Amino acid sequence: MSLLQNKSVLIVGLGLIGGSVARGLRSGGLCRAIYACGRDERPLQQAQADGVIDEWSTDLKSIAVKADVILICVPTLTVRRVFEDLKGVVSDTTILTDAASVKGSVVEDFQAVFGNECGQFVPAHPIAGSEQTGYLASNTKLFMGRKVILTPLANTDRTALLVVTQLWQALGALVNEMHVDTHDAVLAATSHLPHLLAFSLVNTLAHEKQTEDIFRYAAGGFAGFTRIASSDPVMWRDIFLANGPATVAVLDAYVQELGSMRDAIVAGDGDLLRSRFQSAKDARDSFVRKHFSNGNGVETYGHSNQIVPAQKVVPVLTIDGPGGSGKGTISARIAQTLGWHYLDSGALYRLLGLAARRAGVSTGDEALLLPLIERMRIRFGPDQGAIWLDDEEVSSELRTETSGAAASEVAVHPAVRQALLELQHDFRQMPGLVADGRDMGTVVFPDAQLKIYLTASVEERANRRYKQLIAKGIDVNLSDLFVDITARDERDSSRAASPLRPADDALLIDTTEIGIEQVVALVLDLIRQRYLST
Repeated sequence: MSLLQNKSVLIVGLGLIGGSVARGLRSGGLCRAIYACGRDERPLQQAQADGVIDEWSTDLKSIAVKADVILICVPTLTVRRVFEDLKGVVSDTTILTDAASVKGSVVEDFQAVFGNECGQFVPAHPIAGSEQTGYLASNTKLFMGRKVILTPLANTDRTALLVVTQLWQALGALVNEMHVDTHDAVLAATSHLPHLLAFSLVNTLAHEKQTEDIFRYAAGGFAGFTRIASSDPVMWRDIFLANGPATVAVLDAYVQELGSMRDAIVAGDGDLLRSRFQSAKDARDSFVRKHFSNGNGVETYGHSNQIVPAQKVVPVLTIDGPGGSGKGTISARIAQTLGWHYLDSGALYRLLGLAARRAGVSTGDEALLLPLIERMRIRFGPDQGAIWLDDEEVSSELRTETSGAAASEVAVHPAVRQALLELQHDFRQMPGLVADGRDMGTVVFPDAQLKIYLTASVEERANRRYKQLIAKGIDVNLSDLFVDITARDERDSSRAASPLRPADDALLIDTTEIGIEQVVALVLDLIRQRYLST
């Protein structure tokens, strides 16, 4: 069960971000209670009337004592005032987090108010939004497939970090961790500067003599680029004041590049212009190929029979289930048919178990397992079941019962599962991903549009495993397999971190008496219905 399930969440600032979080939490039944606080009663009253929140107040101190988790969604320069109001009110176990676009100033404000000892603060930034603002603009799916960056501090409590991570993942977000300073430098370049340019361009053209004609005959590119100039002025004022140094650094570099372009135009230097434009085109095309995909020239990895949905979010099919349910064979077959990427998540845990054994590290030692994850070099081959670890083909070794048991042993560690999340997210690339495992639909890819949960009787699964191992020349006892599979099912379904269970929106398929080809055909038909009809 999610660590968030039995907790109450207080959202301070029920605007676009806060309102969307509240809607997502309520829609998924993800926590015990949802509270909200703000200065304006109208959105709070509306949210309660909508059934989105359970209780609200304009007095932060009175309602904060009821919350286990407090998410602060106010303008950046207002966050400190919230911290000051919470000081002495919240308990040592209350988890604090925020959604501000600048992390350095927020961390400084937190430390100024609470000191350096409190480890219950998890700075966060959801990279999602709209030029529309306020609670009425909020929506349940705002964070689906969007990135959320967490910037935990050196003393951030691991459980608090896991709770906040699960919150955003449950809302469909892709969670990444980053150092505070790195975050502010990256966002200054990718978000803050573009907004500054949009505001400046519109202001410049608004004061031209031909203003009406300029806006009347502007092409779609102008409208698209300047759309973000309709964003909240107060929010962006705070962002630039809070992240001034990082923004000015990238702005200075941009001004220098712009000066070079001006000089080339004045000098009539077409070669320089073409060269700089080509350089920019190559850089952007490379970025799009690596991180996005659509029908406009993005790599298709040489596969045919591809099914590519209309939406921009990379499609994911999750196939979860216990060992021996057929999910590995079926997933690989579907991925090959569609030309999608394939992720055998169980193999990642088996790979870690193997790496631990080779390094002489106990599968029970969470602290020593984490560095192994960073060093592992993993590659899935084009043939079903082909897997490489550090340039060595280890497929056969991974399929032994010893490796299977080791996988379950390392999977019980919350920090290990969290460390492997980013690794699994890296497999999410166009034209799509088929991910099989035990928590693909519930934890790793909760925003997947199609989720399958395969099951079969223990007797049938043991018999399948027995035939597989005998075919590979491995001597094994059927009765022992039955006992091992039963024990592993119990471990996987009862563990505290991401227990084995079907997602609430998963389609359950019992494969006890259904052949592989039948299941593959059924799932392919479902994919075509879900993706081609959108």
